[in-house]
Amino acid sequence: MLLALGLALAAPTMDWTTAGDELARVLSGYLRVDTVNPPGNEAAGVAYLRRVLEPEGIPVEVIDHGEGRASLVARVKGAGTEPPLCLLSHIDVVASEPEFWPAHRPPLGGTVADGYVFGRGALDMKGMGALEAMTLVWLQRNRVALRRDVILLAVADEEVGNRGAKALVERWDQIGCADVINEGGLGLKDVFFEGQTVFAISVAEKGVLWLRMIASGPAGHGSRPDPSQAPAVLTRALARIEAMPKRPKVDEAVWGLLDAVGAGRRGLERLVLRSRPLARLAVIPRLMGVSGTRAVLTDTVNITGVGGSGGSTNVLPSEAWATLDCRLLPGTTPESVVDRLRTLVDDPAIRFEVEDAEPANASPMDTPLFRALARHAVGERTDAVAGPVLSVGFTDSIYLRPLGVNAYGFVPFELTQAEAETMHGHGERVSVQNLRDGLRILYGAVVEVAGEGSGPS
Repeated sequence: MLLALGLALAAPTMDWTTAGDELARVLSGYLRVDTVNPPGNEAAGVAYLRRVLEPEGIPVEVIDHGEGRASLVARVKGAGTEPPLCLLSHIDVVASEPEFWPAHRPPLGGTVADGYVFGRGALDMKGMGALEAMTLVWLQRNRVALRRDVILLAVADEEVGNRGAKALVERWDQIGCADVINEGGLGLKDVFFEGQTVFAISVAEKGVLWLRMIASGPAGHGSRPDPSQAPAVLTRALARIEAMPKRPKVDEAVWGLLDAVGAGRRGLERLVLRSRPLARLAVIPRLMGVSGTRAVLTDTVNITGVGGSGGSTNVLPSEAWATLDCRLLPGTTPESVVDRLRTLVDDPAIRFEVEDAEPANASPMDTPLFRALARHAVGERTDAVAGPVLSVGFTDSIYLRPLGVNAYGFVPFELTQAEAETMHGHGERVSVQNLRDGLRILYGAVVEVAGEGSGPS
């Protein structure tokens, strides 16, 4: 009933095909704006979004970070009886290798062909940014009566230093959103069972701890090996880290997703997935056997680089180092991981330097916004389910949850594994059909949680 009410309030005569095609054109233009980070140049992306929003009567505020970096805040006003709802995206995109992209579909081309829009950022995350911008446009065009403001936040520097999100935190008293929709989860086909699509809504993110592990030892000539030399010390320490046991720790979001997947099955599959003791015996070991899902169940330490202070192959440096990317489950503190690694390495010639640290955080799974996103994602389909997920990477949401914000990661696209793998990869793309369906899903959910004719559920 609430789904039907949300869609009726949204726009009883909306032509989602036409609206989705317009969205594809907007996204195509957005992808042609070069915001590769570094250097970012997000001010050009802000200028593009202004040209989409301001002609519709939507006011835009620009936050200037200097050096061509900027973020955008746009608002469709509501009655103000509830705190605002924010739609968050980042303007910057990662670099690409044009020589490996399909012919005539370059990373900054925004090419529309074969039912897809191609370009760096189509999935991460200009596709969602354009979708959110057009959601505001259609709220304005349809003159939807809102009980709360709906605010578009398009920010700089998510891929490198999170400059835009940190600037928002400093002025959050002027924004004040209680709920945020951001990147993090999406729909994946055949992820658990063939023929079933799982729409994952990110309610939590692993924390991040970036370390430099430094080994010290006597400098010398490369022709005289000595186990006390820095490279040898570092090699032994890395071997101990690689051999660390990996034990599962199942977060509540994982149990919630297994329960949602099980609700869409029958018989023994349903029983096992919805029973924690049975799932721990039969499902968790299988998930631990796959690197992608094992990362959701464990604290991870990944060696991402090595180096040393020597300048020549025959010179033994006095210091050698490795960079460690650690991703931490809720409940694991950065301090405890550093202490564990010190104990594990157990060598006075090793020291650790913390480059960055953010603990994991989470939002509740029982809010009106979470339920609306799940409801509109699935609609009346029997071949799809929606549930919570713990994201192994971190997004700008990690800075907002400590402010008391309910932040959910959900991009309403339904992807095959091959399509999903183009994110940060070659030939990144999103289908025009996904843009049509995604606009319908997001717009309906926004109207349900922000519209005057609806209320908390």
